[in-house]
Amino acid sequence: MLSSKHIGAEESLHQPGSVIHWVLVNDGTVQWPHGTTLRLVSGPVLATPIMEVPSAAPGQTLEVDLELDVKAEGHAAYALVTPCGQPFGEILQFHVEKKDEVEISSCVILKAPESCMEGLQGEVKTLQWTLANMSNVSWPADACCQLFYNTPGFAKLPSDIDIPQEVPGGLTVEMEVPVLLPEQSGHFKAMWAIFSPSVPTFGEILIAEFEVSDFLFMEWMLVADEVESFASSETQSETQSSPTPCSPRPISAEHLMHQHIFVGNQEVVYPEEMERNGFVSLGKISGAGSWILQMILRNDGTMAWEDCALTCCFGSGFGCSRLGNVEAEPGEAVQLCVELTVETPGTSAWVLSFGGMCFGPVFIAEVV
Repeated sequence: MLSSKHIGAEESLHQPGSVIHWVLVNDGTVQWPHGTTLRLVSGPVLATPIMEVPSAAPGQTLEVDLELDVKAEGHAAYALVTPCGQPFGEILQFHVEKKDEVEISSCVILKAPESCMEGLQGEVKTLQWTLANMSNVSWPADACCQLFYNTPGFAKLPSDIDIPQEVPGGLTVEMEVPVLLPEQSGHFKAMWAIFSPSVPTFGEILIAEFEVSDFLFMEWMLVADEVESFASSETQSETQSSPTPCSPRPISAEHLMHQHIFVGNQEVVYPEEMERNGFVSLGKISGAGSWILQMILRNDGTMAWEDCALTCCFGSGFGCSRLGNVEAEPGEAVQLCVELTVETPGTSAWVLSFGGMCFGPVFIAEVV
């Protein structure tokens, strides 16, 4: 008796352009004849209405892959047919249906301030960004902009910035942010995140970076009682204004390396530039599931890390909002192991924190 049976998981719903994988077994008592074909017996006309299959002995299994036509939709059925036109075995049925593609609103920075601006102590600077909605749908109504990173000492910054709501697709907007520079010289940086609680893939990061110079007249007033003559004070000001090598920061961190240890079918792709503007890309990870992130960081400052933590400063954190007890002496390297879990696409960022302040680079991972 000629017979055929489909074994394995039954998948009844497929999308155009996908491939159906069937495992068939000859559960009859005679061998399938040579010239047996798998034929479309009902449903839309697909790219492969007839497919020749090898002969199979009783108990033998056979794997068949069927590629669905990109334009085909509807319910279809296939059956094994002998060379003389006699169908036999189990009918293979499935449904082909296109998924509605939902466009997601986007926020793109068209114009940003200089990568590193110069300023004086206590000076007020106005930053300007040009943002664009490059999609065909409006920005989400709950879109907001919040400060998530600032260099120690760069404290007088707006924590929340008003951004236009529900910007239509194809429109650009201007954002101006006044910033008061610290009353001390040095290198300072601040970052704000544009995000939406309801749309995980929506967002951008605004960066402001300054090289703050001494305001010499203020320095003169502080040491006026020690100035012996106009000539000596003039010499002193020239010495202070001359460039000097950058000294190590008291509390700082350097990224040495990292790796992802996947337990599923995830993959990671890195952008061309791994590290720039204080960011370290942890890559774009494809595929949901759980994995382990290992990082090696070095204390390149002059102060020991005590009770520091790797803290999520943007996004959901993929299951890791905070990893505490990060300690290292100056010059010492430390390894961090973080277990991450994700079910929906999105972007998250982490930074080292200590006593209410952040330091070191910002680590960013994106799941697509």
